[in-house]
Amino acid sequence: ALTDGYSYDLAQQDDTGGWRQISAAAPIADRPSASPAAAWPLIGAKCVAAGDQHVLFFGGLDAAYFDDNQRKMALLTGTAREAQRIAYQSAVPTTWNRNVLVYHTVTDRWFELGEVPFPPTVAGAAIRRANGDILLASGEVQPGVRTPLCAVGRFVARRRFHPVNWAVMGGYFCGLAVMGGWFMRKKKSADDYFKGGGRIPWWAAGISIFAAMFSSITFLAVPALAYMSDWRYAPKCACIALIPPLVIGCYLPFFRKLNLTCAYEYLELRFNLACRLFASLAFNLFMVARVAVVAYLPALAVSAATGADVNACIVAVCLLTIVYCAFGGIEAVIWSDVVQGAVLLGGALLILVLLAAGSDGGVAGVAAAAGGAGKLRMIDAAFDFSRPVIWVVLIGGLAECLISYTSDQCVIQRYMTTRDVRAAGRSLWLNVPLGIGTGAIFFSIGTALFTYYRSHPERLAVTMPKADSILPMFMTHELPVGAAGLVLAGLFAATITTLAANLNSSATAITGDWFVRLRRGATGDRAQVRIAQGCTVAVGLAGMAGALILANIDIRAVYDQFLKFIGILTSGLACLFMLGIFAPRVGAAAALCGLAANYVVCIGLDAAPLPWKPHLLLYGAIGIVTCLVVALAVSVVFPNKKTGIEGLVWRGQKLGVRS
Repeated sequence: ALTDGYSYDLAQQDDTGGWRQISAAAPIADRPSASPAAAWPLIGAKCVAAGDQHVLFFGGLDAAYFDDNQRKMALLTGTAREAQRIAYQSAVPTTWNRNVLVYHTVTDRWFELGEVPFPPTVAGAAIRRANGDILLASGEVQPGVRTPLCAVGRFVARRRFHPVNWAVMGGYFCGLAVMGGWFMRKKKSADDYFKGGGRIPWWAAGISIFAAMFSSITFLAVPALAYMSDWRYAPKCACIALIPPLVIGCYLPFFRKLNLTCAYEYLELRFNLACRLFASLAFNLFMVARVAVVAYLPALAVSAATGADVNACIVAVCLLTIVYCAFGGIEAVIWSDVVQGAVLLGGALLILVLLAAGSDGGVAGVAAAAGGAGKLRMIDAAFDFSRPVIWVVLIGGLAECLISYTSDQCVIQRYMTTRDVRAAGRSLWLNVPLGIGTGAIFFSIGTALFTYYRSHPERLAVTMPKADSILPMFMTHELPVGAAGLVLAGLFAATITTLAANLNSSATAITGDWFVRLRRGATGDRAQVRIAQGCTVAVGLAGMAGALILANIDIRAVYDQFLKFIGILTSGLACLFMLGIFAPRVGAAAALCGLAANYVVCIGLDAAPLPWKPHLLLYGAIGIVTCLVVALAVSVVFPNKKTGIEGLVWRGQKLGVRS
């Protein structure tokens, strides 16, 4: 009975045509659940996919019985051979395989799931999945003899989340609520609410910038990406090192000198009110959508790991964030970012240590197994811009960093909470080691997850719905009691930091760009704070409603499109700032033409049925280049006629501003 097998990768395009040989259908020798047989035959078995990564095999011949018959048939002749044939074909089903055999497609490992409570058929059975059930119908019980019997089974995940873990998480969230109440008592003015009174230490502002950029999506997606593939996306983390000199030298002086509360005030000063309102509207729509996705994805993963209702998780996290963000202001957000950043990184390091210790061979075994499986590949130097080759990763990573650190209100608002330009610059430089180090940690976690479950394939639930659940699954089932609750709180911490940053920044933009700017007459501090609190609640509830909608529809394709939408929309905002600072000839008309061209090209490129399309990471860079080229071209015909912009463009800006 043969035990070799092959798989075909539809996404792989090389000379082999995507075919590769998988490991023989044999258990790992030192596993307690392993069958004593050297290998499992799959002749006559039926298979069906389970969850996101497993294939289940039912039935099949008993290897020893089959091979014994083959040997006898080769030696016997005449009537003895015929008698052996009749005896073999008349065998009862007890000589057939009763174990459910499982193949894990990511780690290339086999294991037993246990015996089925009904006799599996040898050959010809029909197997189907329907509403979570597995249907095994008919099949041959003996050669030429079929059975009318059918069997239906369902695999149910057993979730174990200790009450102590829930208590730890509850205590953690109560602490956040208390923190918001404390800063609510300290808040005195609009400047305190929006800028923290300019008294935030540079290191706290730096950690807050890092926490705002590091969302729960990253907490889940980066380890899952490294677990499923390799390190080809890792160089993107290093692109942050190129950003501080540019931002400190060319952007910060403008923001600090103008004493901006909202970044989009600059666009009105440099271009016109329409540019400011358009940018603010686009930013706030993006924030609502981002709140929905950021709240939904970790809730889905935690629900899969703990059994908690996904809708309840969404409501709890959103309401908690709304409370302490609305009443505590930016100061509460920043200091909670510091606490949650520490919990997040501490939990990540604990997970990495436990994964390495639990893998065969420890740290050396992790490196050897991952290297042998190609999981440590970092550089692909091919010139194929539809794949994550090194050129795509670096260009896309640089564009992503440029967009985030030059036009995102979440980041720019934190520049304004420090004492002066020097402190803001130091907070930005702090993001270089934090970004690179955290990227290395979470890519390492993904690699260690691969080696851990390669060593213990039977510990991974066959019902896991998608790869993003891999880290919450490990935290729930493998971490010590108490530690699991704290680290899972770290996952929610990543969610809350991003939600808080989004809500506070959105409220700041709506208050400054719409209520204060368009309202006739002065708006006092108390009125501004109350408006901002109301905006925080409104944006938070809108995002929560969006997350609840996503929780009850098929999100896979929607989320892929959402990622492209992010690149298209935010690249246009970044280009407006770039044109304003570095292109004094470009006026409002040319800038808006460039912005429109950006949307037309990027959306058209995504929607058109083209045989070749650029990789997802390149959409931001394509949008920036398109906007720049078109705006500069239009400015040749329609140059900027606005006067008094000397202090708003690069050539008229004096360096060394300390305000």
